[in-house]
Amino acid sequence: MFEFFRLTLLVLGAIPLLVYPFAVIASLMGLGSKPSINIPLFNRIMNKFFLWGVLIYPMVFFGCYWLSDNFVEYDLILASLPMFFLLLLWGSFHFMDAPAKYET
Repeated sequence: MFEFFRLTLLVLGAIPLLVYPFAVIASLMGLGSKPSINIPLFNRIMNKFFLWGVLIYPMVFFGCYWLSDNFVEYDLILASLPMFFLLLLWGSFHFMDAPAKYET
């Protein structure tokens, strides 16, 4: 029963790897660019976390996959870590843009 849940979590975590070759190109271009506007520190941190997080996601996924195979007592927790990492990436993507300045 738990093996089914573990495999389901790992398959869901592997789906983003299908678009990884395209995402890595965009992340490398984002890391290589220099912003022309002054954005707040929080947004810069979110931007860098998202770009670096996209780059290291395969290591996170395959590390959790290997660990969930070898440590049976923590297999569901380890198999769910890539999904939590993807949630963190989604949150950082949401907050990485500079806020719009409105003139009144």
